[in-house]
Amino acid sequence: MKIRWISIALLWTWSAVALAADGGYVIRATDLKAKPYLDADTMTKLAEKTAVEILVRQGPWMQVKTQGKTGYVRMLQVRLNVTDGAQARTSSAPASPVTTAASRPAGGRPTVTTGVRGFDEQGLKDAQPDPAAFELMVGFAATRQQAQQFAQTSPLTPRGVPYYSETGKPIKEGK
Repeated sequence: MKIRWISIALLWTWSAVALAADGGYVIRATDLKAKPYLDADTMTKLAEKTAVEILVRQGPWMQVKTQGKTGYVRMLQVRLNVTDGAQARTSSAPASPVTTAASRPAGGRPTVTTGVRGFDEQGLKDAQPDPAAFELMVGFAATRQQAQQFAQTSPLTPRGVPYYSETGKPIKEGK
């Protein structure tokens, strides 16, 4: 009986290890970074479709092992390998939370979709106005009359929202 439990434990451990290592490839030429930061040192450049073994997912970065080196690449630069069974499930079954979870690659963990975009100091200094984008944005504005008409035809109720000063205190006489 004891040997049976040890065998089951070993089998479970080996399965967990096998499932933990996801594989994939980079979808375009990208840098392999020493740390998960844009300004980290570049260890090497990876060519398009370079195979990677995914070790850890960390926010918008993946720690990968490839070509004998371990480093970080942006998550959006990696396409996961999909097993044949998972591919068959995703192509024949309707999309639902159950089928989506069942059709994940071997890791079984959900992949976080991340849209990380920021500005560094130089990017802010180099920023230029875009009059066409501003005009497009102005075109989306509603007049006070349009807003009131929309509110009357929708199940909305009016409520007061105070204005705040630069110090963070509510202003009694807001516009």
